[in-house]
Amino acid sequence: MQAAVLRAINDLAIEEIADPGPPGPNMVRVRMKAAGLCGSDVHYYEHGRIGDFVLRAPMILGHEVAGIIESVGTGVTLPVGVVVALEPGIPCGECELCRRGDYNLCARVRFFATPPVDGALTDYVLHPAAYTYVADGLTPEEAALAEPVSVGVYAVRQAGIRLGTKTAVMGAGPVGVLTALVAESQGAEVCLRDIRADRVESARTMGLQADLIDAGSESSYDVAIDCSGAEAALTWAIGHLKRGGRLVLVGLGDEASMQLNGMAIATRGLSVQGIFRYANTYPAALHVIRTHRSRLAPLLARRINLAELPQHLSAKRYREALKTMVVL
Repeated sequence: MQAAVLRAINDLAIEEIADPGPPGPNMVRVRMKAAGLCGSDVHYYEHGRIGDFVLRAPMILGHEVAGIIESVGTGVTLPVGVVVALEPGIPCGECELCRRGDYNLCARVRFFATPPVDGALTDYVLHPAAYTYVADGLTPEEAALAEPVSVGVYAVRQAGIRLGTKTAVMGAGPVGVLTALVAESQGAEVCLRDIRADRVESARTMGLQADLIDAGSESSYDVAIDCSGAEAALTWAIGHLKRGGRLVLVGLGDEASMQLNGMAIATRGLSVQGIFRYANTYPAALHVIRTHRSRLAPLLARRINLAELPQHLSAKRYREALKTMVVL
């Protein structure tokens, strides 16, 4: 079967790899149908690392994925032939963090397309049934959005957002717009901010309130969720939080761009919450997608096939659309 293999920085190839075979106990065999191209995929392609995760050997890309169950192993009750979303992080299930439900922080988690673990941009994947979610009524492309929507679900939960919470979301990329959509679904009063006018306009076409980061604003917010990792966004967010407000860090920039003003945080009583991936979110994420599927068109408009992906990355065409969906 074929797979999108990142061999080195700026070197992606479509290669033949071995078929994974039939599913074992408590596993499913999934015919992959759709994979969203994530900023982390691009970052590994361009830089070969994200923080301590370093590309040291060829790795299959893809973690925002969905497909159709082809067969199941013993002990599995999921039906064959249904569209499913695959949660890409498989924790150990035994450590203290896993036992208390914070399995996203498990030190032994195996996460698709995070070195040295292969991703799922390939024809077939064997996956634990416990982390496979039936996406009733959704297309595989829509179901693949469950991964980035999960980031938003987890961030909104950790931020304590509820009805009437004034919320600023920094960064109107895919994760930013989906986080704003989740916050809005909880009854929050949400405004997206970005430095790019095209991103702001795209968010507005999805029915979201959005504006440029440097647009005049006297507003103050209970919560600011940064999905950019950019210094300008963090500075703006801290400056526009109410006293006692909460800053939630979702986006990963580099160390230099993520410096915080400790004096402002301390003297204004701000809380800072770090977010790493998500836990226990996929059912809620799929519900959000079903509820708001008519608003998600900008995230699904750019579609390419697997063979087009190397050229798509080398030519940086992913910059032309809000998101690229690879259809298998």
